[in-house]
Amino acid sequence: MGSLTNSLKGQHLKLILQVTLLVGSAFLFSYSILQTNWIGTPIISLTLIVLITSNIIRLSEKSHRDFAQFLNNVSHNDFSTSTAAAGSNAGAKTFVDAQKTLLAKYRKLKVDRTVQNEYLQMVVEHVDTALLCFDSTGKIEFINHAASELLNKKYISSINIIGRLNKELGNTLKTIRSGDHIVLKTVIANELQSLMLTASEFVLLEKKYKLVSMQNIKNALDEREIESWQKLIKVLTHEIMNSMTPIVSLSHYVKKVVGDPTLAPLLIDENSEQHIDLQQSIEAISSRSQGLMEFVNSYRSLSNLPKPEFSEVELEPLLQRISSLLKERLEANNINFVTQVEPSNLSITADTKLLEQVLINLVGNAIDAVEETNSPTVELRCNQARNGRVQIQVKDNGCGISKEIIDNIFTPFFTTKEQGSGIGLSLSRQLTRLNKGTLNVSSLEGVGSQFTLSF
Repeated sequence: MGSLTNSLKGQHLKLILQVTLLVGSAFLFSYSILQTNWIGTPIISLTLIVLITSNIIRLSEKSHRDFAQFLNNVSHNDFSTSTAAAGSNAGAKTFVDAQKTLLAKYRKLKVDRTVQNEYLQMVVEHVDTALLCFDSTGKIEFINHAASELLNKKYISSINIIGRLNKELGNTLKTIRSGDHIVLKTVIANELQSLMLTASEFVLLEKKYKLVSMQNIKNALDEREIESWQKLIKVLTHEIMNSMTPIVSLSHYVKKVVGDPTLAPLLIDENSEQHIDLQQSIEAISSRSQGLMEFVNSYRSLSNLPKPEFSEVELEPLLQRISSLLKERLEANNINFVTQVEPSNLSITADTKLLEQVLINLVGNAIDAVEETNSPTVELRCNQARNGRVQIQVKDNGCGISKEIIDNIFTPFFTTKEQGSGIGLSLSRQLTRLNKGTLNVSSLEGVGSQFTLSF
């Protein structure tokens, strides 16, 4: 770098010297014209002016040509030639050396970038998750081996081709937004697939791209489904046995009493002990049978969910309605109820009635949770997360949920309340899914709980 600087200084001094000679020659030419006895001087000075000017022009053009050639070599990734040959001119040699150094560094950067790109491509090709990247026109810029295997097609150039292979998947890829997590059940290559699709969008060189990952979660869902069925059967068995055991026992007692001819006269007497026992047994059977019917109706409400009617739902008026509906219960329990919508014009696309039912249930649970809390507080807040998704949060400072049972709270008929049916949270999660959202919980025992709906 120092030699290049010295060379540039030398070139600069030479240029100043030539310009000085040019100015001096021009002055001499002008002066000699006025002198009648200086016949040869104007010719000599004019010749010097022409020679110096042509030399300056030649050097300038050569520098421009060399630099233009250098830039042309770089633009065409030509690192084999330099723009000038090294000669006796020290400045030219230094310039050539500087070019070689710069080209060597540029070549190394290019090689490093190529190696890095090849490494990243090799990593992406070997991951199990299917990945594809496409631009706003649907042209696929990259698709890894896992995606080709999943779609059962080796060469795919656009989303339209995927749409022809599977219309549902093609439409989902076109409409999925950044931050979305969509589970799509569809048939690909005559095989049922459960795909988890996740998308992110980015801009590169003023061009918009979408990167989508697709993961087949069918096996995981099958295991989860079996686990859910096992939990459900366990709860159903527990509830049914709790009702059927006393019914069977009392039925045997009634059968025994009614079938004993010696007790027939006593059964007619309303004041007899046998008559009273029989009446109480029949009432108990009726009560437990009614409870079993209510349990069956609860199960029916979980299996027969209404079809959502989507519309634009403004969240601030929705929260005001929730507050009005639960005002009496909140005031009766002296609960500080906080609502907030940020920004105030926040809205989502959902079924208003179903969403309202979910929030009433969640706030109702929060009210129960703070029953024995000093300074009970329930918060209902809406905001927009960094990924663009709208979140509705129901938070309380109640007793919290223990780690032992938090994984079961969304299981149908699971409850820790004495008078609870165990369908509230399960139904709330299903209604949230119908509204194309998710419902999750975080809790610390003794601190409180927060239920978050994301859309």
